[in-house]
Amino acid sequence: MRTVIVHYHLFKNAGSTVDGVLSRNFPGEQHGHIEGPYPWSTVQPQELVEFALANPTLRVMSSHQARLPLPQHPEIRFLPILFLRHPIDRFASVYEFERRQPVDSLSPSVVIARNGGLAEFAKWVVSEEATAVCRNFHVAHLANAQHDMRTARATHEDYLSALRHLESLPVFGIVESFEESIDLMQALFGPHFENIDFAYSNENVTPGRHATLSERLAHIRTELGETLYRNLLEMNSLDMLLYEEGRKLFAAALQARASLAAAQAQPKGFRRRIVRALRGTPSTSA
Repeated sequence: MRTVIVHYHLFKNAGSTVDGVLSRNFPGEQHGHIEGPYPWSTVQPQELVEFALANPTLRVMSSHQARLPLPQHPEIRFLPILFLRHPIDRFASVYEFERRQPVDSLSPSVVIARNGGLAEFAKWVVSEEATAVCRNFHVAHLANAQHDMRTARATHEDYLSALRHLESLPVFGIVESFEESIDLMQALFGPHFENIDFAYSNENVTPGRHATLSERLAHIRTELGETLYRNLLEMNSLDMLLYEEGRKLFAAALQARASLAAAQAQPKGFRRRIVRALRGTPSTSA
């Protein structure tokens, strides 16, 4: 069976660094990109299937606009790469990125970012005129319930759908735990791709950013002031829920990986019992 990696390149979620890794491992026609016609378009799972079938040399496809659930096809095994990021930290990164874009960009957020500071950008984000670029962006993206990101407004039902989609993935990453995420992906993809190497160098990083998440959040809070910061949090309340649940799932995946590694270092009979326990399989006598 052919295996194809789908890189869900969520905007400002370490996607450029991941794309660098994938391009190095899968050069040329092995690494394809698929996007819709506009910055606010979406690419549906069946379109990913069709793209893979139309490109038989393809081993990786990257897309900013691809939506879950993971595609299904009897002759292709699709494996995901997807990262979550703290919504408020991501907000500041989006602002810094958008303000450096060309003035003729079609993205509505570029105009706002180019013409004002971080507080002005936050005021736009919490206004009715804003797109979903920094308003529960992860939930709107992962739920795949609304297909125009200019007007998408995530609901609690969207949050539940997004969480179900996240839970269905064999692995996903957290930007703030990037190295551990890469280790999990190396373990998942290694058996399917001989010699795949997830060594990386950081790309497209915001210049001058503070080193730690807590420092960055404190800086954003100071820049916005208490009222605007609280309003921004409120407009990303569903994303904050998804992020916290995602971190719990991620921590459980790390623990399972560590337990499996410890079991593999033990004698054979003991190892079989540990692996059965991790899988929830009843133990039988050896």
